[in-house]
Amino acid sequence: MSDALVAHVDRCLGCQACEAACPSGVPYRALLQDGRAFLRSARDPLPSLYRGLVHGTRSRALVALGYRLARAADRLGLLAIFGRRLARGLKDLPHRPSIRRRTPARPRPTGPLVSLFLGCTANLDSATLNAAIVLLETLGHTVEIPKTQACCGALARHAGFSALAERQERRNRRAFTTTTPLVAVASGCAGALHHYDPPAEGTFPPVYDIHRFLVERTAFTDLTFMPLTQTVAIHEPCSLRYDLKEAAYMRRLLEQIPGITLVAAPGNDLCCGAAGDYFLREPKTAQALSDTKALALIRQNPDIIVSANIGCVLHISAALARQGRNIPVVHPLLVLARQLPPPVGP
Repeated sequence: MSDALVAHVDRCLGCQACEAACPSGVPYRALLQDGRAFLRSARDPLPSLYRGLVHGTRSRALVALGYRLARAADRLGLLAIFGRRLARGLKDLPHRPSIRRRTPARPRPTGPLVSLFLGCTANLDSATLNAAIVLLETLGHTVEIPKTQACCGALARHAGFSALAERQERRNRRAFTTTTPLVAVASGCAGALHHYDPPAEGTFPPVYDIHRFLVERTAFTDLTFMPLTQTVAIHEPCSLRYDLKEAAYMRRLLEQIPGITLVAAPGNDLCCGAAGDYFLREPKTAQALSDTKALALIRQNPDIIVSANIGCVLHISAALARQGRNIPVVHPLLVLARQLPPPVGP
């Protein structure tokens, strides 16, 4: 249990790029998670405030409150109360974009049922969740949102708190007990849910990242979008590129918008540094990675940057702000929902 071992395990991004490239198929994701759980049980070098932040994922309200407090402390110059490392990770957290909930011109659809996964960051990313509901209902789906669902457990797994992650998994198993497709808008959540162990009894629904679901399970090409004559850079989160291997679906959806110019964000094969909770645990390294990505994006100069994971959206937005640039970074669903024509009245 040397300092070198702890540093090696804790400083890994967990992006899974190595696992995707390994010709021997070493399951490094599982090894890393087990290693961190072992370190937390054998010796816990993490600050108590950080442990409190991870355990705050038990409640969406607590996550939202922590986000608002961090942003307020940043504006008031009081981030030092979080400690030097956490303060660096929390600096320059951006506002979240918003979109109004569309009022359907006809009664709510009663078509195929879809369960929507909220995750612990739902109150931070309500705009994206609203956009998902808008698109799914426009396509005729009935959206259900079980109130008893919990965080997917990814953040607790990242930090090595396996007992907390298992409690959150059990709660989700109780919340989703049918074969209704379970759709997640954050690729990190979709990846975590996808890796749940098969249930010993009962059922757990098939899990979809929202982009794949829209392409494969809906008549998405029947939708009409208003033109958008802007350049959109597509950032691929590691959870979507390496874990789920489904990054191509974002482009297939956005291609439906007339006039849009789509480009791959530079360095999509490299992690942006958010990496779940990594930007809080190792802010110096995380910011160096995001600054490199931000500078490359600034040189590319798109009008909009899209990313399918809220952690990446927040982290890249903060990096652009440090460089003095305000290029919007949003979820692809927001771009799609904003380009839907206004609903026709009765």
